[in-house]
Amino acid sequence: MNSWSYARLLGLLALALIWVTPALTVEPLAAAQKKRQLAWWESARPAQPTPAAQLVYAHSLRDAGRLIAASKQYRAITYAWPHSPEASLAQYNYAQLLERRGKELEAFAEYQYLLETYAGFVSYEEIIERQYGIADRYATRPRRFLGFRYQTPEEAIPLFETLIQNAPHGKYAAELLFRMARIYEQNKQIELAMETYALFQQQYPGHALRESAAFSHGKCAYQYSLANPQAVDIRQHAEAVLAGFLERYPFSAMAAQARLWLQELQMAQASILYQQALGYDRQARRTASPAEARALLHAAQLCYQRVIYEYPLAHWAETARARLSRVEQRLEHYHDH
Repeated sequence: MNSWSYARLLGLLALALIWVTPALTVEPLAAAQKKRQLAWWESARPAQPTPAAQLVYAHSLRDAGRLIAASKQYRAITYAWPHSPEASLAQYNYAQLLERRGKELEAFAEYQYLLETYAGFVSYEEIIERQYGIADRYATRPRRFLGFRYQTPEEAIPLFETLIQNAPHGKYAAELLFRMARIYEQNKQIELAMETYALFQQQYPGHALRESAAFSHGKCAYQYSLANPQAVDIRQHAEAVLAGFLERYPFSAMAAQARLWLQELQMAQASILYQQALGYDRQARRTASPAEARALLHAAQLCYQRVIYEYPLAHWAETARARLSRVEQRLEHYHDH
């Protein structure tokens, strides 16, 4: 797993903690958090002597269409008078103007600062709506390079995570978590996709998208198993995920495909068990040690039994029954002697 995927996995763990951590009562901060240090070319000097007069002046610049100048004057209030009644409104207008000017990532960050610093003085739902709009546009907006159109929805994932953290039980949280899983799946980041689909099902069991999430979880688990054919635990996990989907949604339009994937994985597992049993069986014939032969025959017996009882529809099952009978006869021979 690369460093980006590892960071995203940590992000998922942080999201999971949101739903298990007791909710905290949000209180307005007694003092506004310190904003970032401005560069030398960024002015934060107010043009008026009081925050009220400064706010009126900033409004006049905005209404006159001088958006850059207005942005600077709104920002000046939040630096010069961060504890004033006008500061939260100035911060809100500053973020709005950044958004209007196309500086959407900066606007998102300033809306976030507004929520964290002036939580009791702004409409939380309205700010979430504005942040959602930015995140949605960032995820879906087509980009161009050398005449080619492309999209980079993965760049919106940090914004999605912030929105979910801001309102884990809000109207967008489930949708955004599902979209994160889709983005991971489309980018072939299968482990992250599986983790996110699983988290979605855990946190939103009654959501309309839960069936799709369960199916996609199974699909990703199946693909991950194919990519790791020697990993028995990964294949067994995929079987469990697909079987769980079919148990919950036996009449789903996607159930037929899930059954095909599950059958394929089961046949592969049955084949591996049969080959293991055959190997133990043959080794038992070659060894000169009766104790070692008994141990190998018991191992073969167990593998043949698993093929028969766990995968009765596998084409190996009938052959396994015949070989199991001969193994048991040989074990009786050892017991008799």
